[in-house]
Amino acid sequence: MRIGEVAARAGVSTKTVRHYESQGVLSSSRLSNGYRDYDENAVRLVSEAHLLGSLGIRLGETRPFLDCLSAGNERVDDCADSLVAYRRAIADVNGRIAELTARRDALSALLRDAEGRGSIPLCEFTARTEES
Repeated sequence: MRIGEVAARAGVSTKTVRHYESQGVLSSSRLSNGYRDYDENAVRLVSEAHLLGSLGIRLGETRPFLDCLSAGNERVDDCADSLVAYRRAIADVNGRIAELTARRDALSALLRDAEGRGSIPLCEFTARTEES
């Protein structure tokens, strides 16, 4: 099947399919006219890589999932390595949440401190400068 059909069936752009191919996610053969020719498995690989990407799993980290699928398993997470990759991705998300929580708490503390000193609220300050 040609690249446009793979892209349409996987719900991505042809540019995405080319990028995935350049990163080794899938491969194609060339027809006599030079067009790429993909097998049926390409749609599944592209779809799964795209789904994993939407969940924050970088393309380079999808290998265990895609290898699992390519090995003939029905699902990308039927293999032990996929579960390890899930755990790694969850740990990464938890780390980001902790980082964002710490930033929010620091900003909240700064705001409370500023409000406690009787700082002029922004809307009052803006109105005063516009009157001048």
